[in-house]
Amino acid sequence: MGYTFIDHTADVAADLTGHTLEELFAAAAQALTDTLTDRAQVHAVITQSVTVEAPTVEDLLVDWLNELLYRFEVRNVLVLDATVTIEEAGGRWQLGATVAGEMFNPARHPSRVLVKSATYHGLSVRQGAGGYSARVVFDI
Repeated sequence: MGYTFIDHTADVAADLTGHTLEELFAAAAQALTDTLTDRAQVHAVITQSVTVEAPTVEDLLVDWLNELLYRFEVRNVLVLDATVTIEEAGGRWQLGATVAGEMFNPARHPSRVLVKSATYHGLSVRQGAGGYSARVVFDI
């Protein structure tokens, strides 16, 4: 389970999979970092807590990725992995996560693509027999 990059005409797109929603969202975080830099060069040196709330699971996925992108852009934090919990309560989706990673270092983290945001283009989170899947498109 994880992510696979797919061809996209103007942006970067990835197919995400996970046995659970939590695994799917962790894979999304990994795909974002792998879009920004070589994820193999990122180490789990620091941890941070992240909370996100949204009306739908699709909104939650976009908000989650944009929060991680914000942390990269403003705080220079690259995420290696995430431990995620997701709950639906009162018609709202709530995510709590601990992300592990390190500060961006241009000497060790070659820039791949500048991501502007995660988008809603073609976004849907689906549940099937093997777990969950989604396609996410990063606006570059």
